[in-house]
Amino acid sequence: QMIRALSPAPDPSLFPQGAGTPWIRPGRAVWKYLDGGQNDAATVREFSRLASQLGFEYQVVEGFWQKWPLDELKSVIAESRAQGVGLILWKHSNQLRTPEARKNFFDLIASAGAAGAKIDFFDHEAKEVVDLYEILLRDAAQRKLVLNFHGANKPTGESYTWPNELTREAVRGMESRKSERARHDATLPFTRLLAGPADYTPVHFGDRRNDTTWAHQLATAVAFTSGLLTYAANPKSLLENPALDLIRTIPATWDETRVLPGSAIGEVAVIARRKGTTWFVAVINGPEPRRLPLDLSFLPAARYHVLAAAETPGNSASVEMQTAEWTRTTKVPLDLPAGGGFLARITR
Repeated sequence: QMIRALSPAPDPSLFPQGAGTPWIRPGRAVWKYLDGGQNDAATVREFSRLASQLGFEYQVVEGFWQKWPLDELKSVIAESRAQGVGLILWKHSNQLRTPEARKNFFDLIASAGAAGAKIDFFDHEAKEVVDLYEILLRDAAQRKLVLNFHGANKPTGESYTWPNELTREAVRGMESRKSERARHDATLPFTRLLAGPADYTPVHFGDRRNDTTWAHQLATAVAFTSGLLTYAANPKSLLENPALDLIRTIPATWDETRVLPGSAIGEVAVIARRKGTTWFVAVINGPEPRRLPLDLSFLPAARYHVLAAAETPGNSASVEMQTAEWTRTTKVPLDLPAGGGFLARITR
């Protein structure tokens, strides 16, 4: 909690404690950039429809929206909002370096009904760039807009002072094709993610998963913290996945996180996270196969219902859905292939 403890409190004139800030809503998002779809309004409408079927709260829309007439932008946003899906609209930071440019942009997307913006390509840590984050967050908060920073430096507590910053990139995520992904993913919970939320854009079932399995990919949605949990996979692929019932219930924020025995940086991450009374256990295996016993002693004494996505032996492009009854003393041995994983939802 060091970063949080050292960060200034939010400005009560922008983030009133008593009245609350219902416009700051963490959530899950669909995104067409890495897994198919045309750069047009019809695709955005379809992705919002699919996001609604998933129960997701947002869609991130890349910069092609800027070519639309204002009436079409408003129409797409209104149709999405009617389905419970807010749009996050991309913008290059170079186009927001003056007060006039920022005013024009934020006034436009706020009046059109967007939920917020994804601002990209900061690319270095010069003082004027670091100062720009706070300027953008203040300007956005004045219009009740949330932000996602990309091409950004790692966070240093901004999301505590400015809670309308839902996430930022500052990580070699799914957009990178060249990562040794298994080792990288098993490292991040103990390194980059200690600094704050990271927009890795997890969960992909195609070639971008590199040396990892579907079960590993699903587990990253729980192990990687992001107040805007943007899935890389096409929402149609999520809806068709055997783990759909599990995917629908993964939240974007958590009440408690525990690192479980067996974890080793770069080798395997075993993470338990709680939302309300529901626990999730995510296992992200590195590049070596291993046999791992789950330690469930963190659970309060009770009998739990479990839904799990486990490895399908010999098939990295599949998951085996399992149901079980567990207690805190249940023995759960996992046989994990290289780049494998495991994800369980545990409810009373």
